[in-house]
Order: sequence, then structure tokens, then C-alpha cells
Amino acid sequence: MSTPQQTPRALRMFDMVLFSVCAILLLSQVTLTAQIGPSAIVWTVLMIALFFLPYGLMTAELGSTYPDTGGIYSWIVRAFGNRWGTRVSWWYWLNVALWVPSVYLMFSVVLSDMFFPDLGFWPQVGIALVLIAINWGVNVLTLETGKWVSNVGAIITVGVILLIGVAGLITWNGDGSATAFEWTTSSMIPTAATMALALPIIIYNFLGFELMSSASNEMRNPRRDVPRTIIIAGVLIGAFYLISTIGMQVVTPAEEISETSGLLDVLTVVFGAGVFTTVVGIGILYAFFAALIPWTIGANRAAAEAAEQGDLPPVFKKMSATRRTPVGAAGFTALVSATITLVYGVLFSLTNGDIDALFWSLFAFSSIVFLLPYVAMSLAFLRLRSQDPQAHRPYRVPGGVVGAWTSVLLVVVLLVAAVFFFVWNPWAEFDATTTWLILGGLAATFIAQEILVRRSSHWKDRAEHPELSARVDLEGIAPDTPEGAERALQPHGGEQS
Repeated sequence: MSTPQQTPRALRMFDMVLFSVCAILLLSQVTLTAQIGPSAIVWTVLMIALFFLPYGLMTAELGSTYPDTGGIYSWIVRAFGNRWGTRVSWWYWLNVALWVPSVYLMFSVVLSDMFFPDLGFWPQVGIALVLIAINWGVNVLTLETGKWVSNVGAIITVGVILLIGVAGLITWNGDGSATAFEWTTSSMIPTAATMALALPIIIYNFLGFELMSSASNEMRNPRRDVPRTIIIAGVLIGAFYLISTIGMQVVTPAEEISETSGLLDVLTVVFGAGVFTTVVGIGILYAFFAALIPWTIGANRAAAEAAEQGDLPPVFKKMSATRRTPVGAAGFTALVSATITLVYGVLFSLTNGDIDALFWSLFAFSSIVFLLPYVAMSLAFLRLRSQDPQAHRPYRVPGGVVGAWTSVLLVVVLLVAAVFFFVWNPWAEFDATTTWLILGGLAATFIAQEILVRRSSHWKDRAEHPELSARVDLEGIAPDTPEGAERALQPHGGEQS
């Protein structure tokens, strides 16, 4: 898989580490993880061993062996063909378009708490729409611009997390911990109930290392740097999530941590509501915005590559002639994100206008769509191992066949469990409204997906034979139908020679 024109190689390994940290270490996830309670610490360590390690090893092998521009899309096409490429590129792109509103709604809550405490529900939705437009602007500029936005966001994110750790130490040495860290089932020992809470959130926390491969044609040495980046960034991300989880729970009881305003609440408790907290709050706002830049860049570039191969609608493949950025995919992402924001806003304003509930519903729906490509990626890893054994693999998952199968089984089983718990938590009160919204959204997603799969053969014909789009035979059969494509490829407008 390759892009039509050569692009400058702007990404060093340092940039890739920061790019990955900014994409995967998310302040929006810190509060969700801390809400789980003290067992989140144990679950995080378990998921590093049972999920992140095998997932990271597989991604390192795929990314170094096949440094294709399309990243996860390209790997799945190599393994299973274009129909599955269409499905996965649709999931991958749609997840980002759905997720953008939830994070930018969190931004609007923090902004409101800091400067406009009486700001209503719809003005907060309006702020999210403005941020979607700014995100689009960054995506259509050069990758160099997006890189610096992400790098600064990663540095601020790390700074905020370290500050949360300091806040936890201050509280611990002063009034003591607000949360009891005890080796009991009501505290740190994992249980079935905490598993249902922890698995979806913590697995989500460690996904995204394949993003860098979507810009592999702009890396200086992807075969060498991809495995190293995964190791370095993975260690940093795991450590920072643990620091933030413990720090927040020391300052505030887990059950009192807000999904949207929890970060600012913790800092205000320890440092007061003065200038310092305000400055840090502005940094948090920037980090919320910047965290989505790597995701939208990665998803839009993968979608553009898929459209170039005829696996997504042609609107996705339009590239800037001068900057080589995916203006078509970026514009469509912004349009869908804005539409979803408004639709969900209307639904929740008709109920109770609860921005926290709106955030969770959007997050859960987008997260399920987000997890599906990784199931396909894991299976593609096994398929490519067997059907392409001669490929040069600068890095291999250790353990031979046993190591490969063990890695895939662990990752797939945990991903499927996470999807189930996002839809229904058997140990929590059933929320019919949220559950049916999620299931309805998934049904619409799968219907749209199969429509795209049926249409993809026509787009593929046009991608491989551009002359078809300008030809119609004498009987009036359009070239983007199977009959038209067959006729147009025959001599003399479809007559048999």
C-alpha cells in the first residue's frame, strides 16, 4: 500500500514516542479509571501483563514487517482481502468520528467549571462544535503542524499527571488518604463486579500503538523505530496511569470522582481555586484538545488509503495537492462528529440534559466500535504469519507458534469481554436508555457497514480503472454498476470481439 506522491519523512522516534503518549495517555481516561476504585491498581497491572504485552508485541511485529501507510487497514487487507478492509476501515474511522464529541464535551465541562459556572447545556454543546472545527483545521494542515500540537499535548498531559501524583502525596502526608487501600474484596482484591467496570476502561487505555503506522511513509526508519517506540511509550503510559489513579483516589473517594470534572476537582481540593489551578486547568483543556489530533490524523489517513484502494467512498480519498493531507476524510469526520454531537444533544436535552450521561453514552458506543478492529487485527497477525512466512520480520513475537497463538487468544478474549461489559454490566443497575441507545447505534453502524461492503466493488473498479467514471455505454448503463463496469472494460463499449 502506498500513497501516490512522496511525502517528507518528518517523524523521528522521539516524535513517535510523544505522538503515542499523547494519543494513548488520555486525561479523559484518568477519571474513568480512578472511578473504578482501589482495585483499578491491580487491574491495571494485570492488564499490562495479560493484554498490553501481547497486543504490543503483535503490533510491533506487524508495524515493522509491513510499514504500510494505511496501518491497521493495510494489514487486514493483506490478510483477509478488501471486503474486510472495508469493514475495518469503517469501524476505525467511525469510532474516531463518534469519540471526538465525547472528549470535546468533557472540554466544555472543564471550561464551564473554570470560567462560566452557570453555562447551560447547549452552550457547552456549542463549544464542542467549535473544537471539532479547529480539529479539522489542524488535520488539513501539514503533519508537522499536527506533530507539534500532539507533542505539546503529551508534555502537558505528563505534567498534569505528575501534579496529580504530587497532590496525592501532599494529601497522604497531611490528612491521610480519602480512599482505603486494603487487601480486601471491598478495596483492592479483584472481583467479578470490579472486573465488569475495569476491563473495558483499562483495555481501552492501552490501545492505539498501531496509529503511528498510519504515517509510516513519514517516519525516518519505521522498521527500527516502531518496536522501540511501543516499548518506551508502553512503559511510560502504564506508569503514568498508575500514578494518576492512585493520586486521584488519595485526594477524593473513588465514588465521588466526576467523569468530566474530576481532574479539576482534585487540583482545587489540594491547591485551591487560585491562579495556579486556573493555569493548570488551561493546560488540561489544551491536552483534551490535543489528545484527539493523533487519532484523527491516523484515522483520516487510514480512511484516505482505504478510499484510494476503493474500499471506502471516493469522498474519503481527496488529498490536498500541496500539503498531502487527507482533506476529504478530515472534512467528513468533522461533519459526522458535529452531527452526532447535535443528535445526542437533542436526545439528552429531551430527558435530563445531563452532560455526564451524554459523555458516557457517546464514549461507550464509540468504544465498542473502537475495539472491533483490534479483534480483526489480532486474527490478521496469525493469518499473515501462516500465509507470508518469508516476509522479513525485523521483530517477531517470541515463542514461535505457541507464543503467537497465546498472544492472539489473550487479546481476543479480553476484547470480546470488554465489548460485552460496555453494553451490559450484570453487577450494576440496568440503565435501559443508555443500553438501547448503544444497541441502536451499533445496529445502524452494522447496516451502514454492509452497504459499504456491497458498494466497495464499484469503488474498487473505479479506483483501478479511472476511465470508467467518464464512460456510459450506448444502452445507458452507468459505469459504476457491475454491468457497466464489465461493458466498459470490453472493446467498443461492451461488444464482444
